[in-house]
Amino acid sequence: MRKYCFVATGYLVRDGRTLLLKHKKLGLWLPPGGHIEEGETTDEAVLREVLEETGLEAEFTIPPRAPVMRNGRVESLHEPQRVQVEEIPGHNHHIDFIYYLRAKAGVHAHRPDESDDIRWHTSEELGLPHVPEEVRESGRDAIRLVEASTRNP
Repeated sequence: MRKYCFVATGYLVRDGRTLLLKHKKLGLWLPPGGHIEEGETTDEAVLREVLEETGLEAEFTIPPRAPVMRNGRVESLHEPQRVQVEEIPGHNHHIDFIYYLRAKAGVHAHRPDESDDIRWHTSEELGLPHVPEEVRESGRDAIRLVEASTRNP
């Protein structure tokens, strides 16, 4: 029987590029993300993981839908752009809530305890062999959608 854990990932976009990290354990170029902690929403988790792994603050580009009130208080969270199940060798499967985010002003920081390297990638650079296929596809979508939201707020 499969076991699952929940994670949140953020494709961070600025100036037509997305920021990828070379994952320490997997050796793959991936967007920042990680496990959702107890008591944390997916919104909180993705913004925390991005900040921890890159040193950058991020913001959502699409507001959450208006909540539907039924017998009490209801709060809407931001909807992920993708949700996928990932097989992680030697670990539980991840149910990954994936968000496309805009990077706020500032300079990214390489955190050696989090990754082996960190680098901004254009859509063209996402086509290079070091980028996994699903990261290539999502990264290009993120760049396109975040840049479009910047031009047409």
